[in-house]
Amino acid sequence: MTALDDVVTDDHPGSAERDAWTCAFDTEEGGAWGLHRHDQHQLVWTAAGSARAVAGGRSWVLPPSRALFVPGGVPHDVVLRPPAALHCLYVWPHACPLPWTRPTVVAVSGLLRELLLALGQTGGEGPVAAPTLALVLHEVAGAAVADDGVVLPEDPRAAAVATRLLADPADDTPLADWAARLRVGESTLRRAFVTGTGLTWTEWRSRARLQAALALLERGLPVTSVAARVGYASVHGFGTAFRRRYGTSPGAWRS
Repeated sequence: MTALDDVVTDDHPGSAERDAWTCAFDTEEGGAWGLHRHDQHQLVWTAAGSARAVAGGRSWVLPPSRALFVPGGVPHDVVLRPPAALHCLYVWPHACPLPWTRPTVVAVSGLLRELLLALGQTGGEGPVAAPTLALVLHEVAGAAVADDGVVLPEDPRAAAVATRLLADPADDTPLADWAARLRVGESTLRRAFVTGTGLTWTEWRSRARLQAALALLERGLPVTSVAARVGYASVHGFGTAFRRRYGTSPGAWRS
């Protein structure tokens, strides 16, 4: 894990002269800029494809139906799987009435989607007028979703395993094999997950897999295919775990 003191603050040219602006990225952008922070709040959203956002020591998978509000100063990174249409809204804290101090998942309504698309239609960076900003923030304020994401372990060895599994949730390598590769005891690696995330290795892997399933379900893939692509050998087991985590079946969530 990167030490917080080493996280660079990214300052956009001309940012001091405007309360808010948007940036629409090229569809072939892969992201993965590394942990960085902004003095401004940021709303991360993909109009197509999906993003994996890391913020405040947690990870979220964001299909187009979800965005992530990242408070100013919070270290974060965004990884995309091209083609993905990433849109980011930046707002200075003095122009944002939202009280959120932690990364917060937001459900993207039809209106919010159209507003963000309109703001990004010219491509690149563009200003946001005060009335439009007020409407966007009003939509965001009422759309918070109770999703605390996947906690990332602080131990660098456990973090290396976590990063690999977030990139490929179907990887079924046993923990003993990971431990051997990293030249650490299996029990030590197992404890690192519990200590760093509050979850056992099995619980953590299941949560990471279920997060990854959201974007695949939203793309319309059959539940059987989604289950296999995120590492579940059984559709029944996938459905049971999904209902336990999200309170509904995979098919109902997609609907």
